Amino acid sequence: MRHFMTSKVNALHMPHLQRKLIIAKRMKDARLNSGFSQRDIAKELHIGAATYCRMEKAATEPSAVQLATLSGIYGVSVLWLLGMPNFVVHAAQSSSSSPRILNS
Repeated sequence: MRHFMTSKVNALHMPHLQRKLIIAKRMKDARLNSGFSQRDIAKELHIGAATYCRMEKAATEPSAVQLATLSGIYGVSVLWLLGMPNFVVHAAQSSSSSPRILNS
């Protein structure tokens, strides 16, 4: 069996559980980097804080609409939230005109 925890993971061929864990981690990382609480984000998504907490623990999966909303809130690509590495452009909210590439 292939090992999927290496840095050269092909995100298109990742097992479902591994993808869920990466999405949850990236959601949490983006939230912490943005300075929001789980309660703040839950309000924006129109869900309970406990439901959002379960998303960050990979117990529940966010919907496509929720991922799109999170992308806008955090200023990151939906593809980055989904675990796609190295080609995701940061949607900078600053006055910088050149996008930054996020590393996974």
